[in-house]
Amino acid sequence: MREWIIIMTAANRAGILAAVTRAIHDLRGDLRESSQTVVRGFFTMIFSADFPEELSHDLIRDHLQDVCRPFAIDLSVRDPEAQLPVYTAAVQDTRAFRLRVGGRNQPGFLQLLSQLMARLDIDITGMHAVRTAESGDFEMILKLALPATVSPDDLLQEIEAVGKDIGATADLRPAS
Repeated sequence: MREWIIIMTAANRAGILAAVTRAIHDLRGDLRESSQTVVRGFFTMIFSADFPEELSHDLIRDHLQDVCRPFAIDLSVRDPEAQLPVYTAAVQDTRAFRLRVGGRNQPGFLQLLSQLMARLDIDITGMHAVRTAESGDFEMILKLALPATVSPDDLLQEIEAVGKDIGATADLRPAS
């Protein structure tokens, strides 16, 4: 078996997951991992799936595109071994944490937060954020891969300093 990453985006509607998983099954594929997010009516799905070695990239991509065509899905199939060797080595000595940040919405806060994470070599492995129109507040939940060199307490202090102007509160806990 050989692993492929399947990435899809489109306007959300019923039946997409059923069609895609049927196509994977047709090709004797086996899902390893999946993630789906819907934002304002648009979805993105990412799958990691194993397929028999004899199936080519083009055959897998073409079959999935044929099945996805009625849903107007933008689809790509990628080889993780060809594209992620540096990333895989970089995340080996990390610890998983969950960060919750909330406060008054202000343009630029996510940029400041992500710059802090980049400076400390922290990988954001998942994120969900929402802004409440009525109150003007936001809440973000981030999954982080903290390098062993980063102290969770020091990170929390830096996050609170970055978010001081917007009254940000933050909670950082080991992921369970």
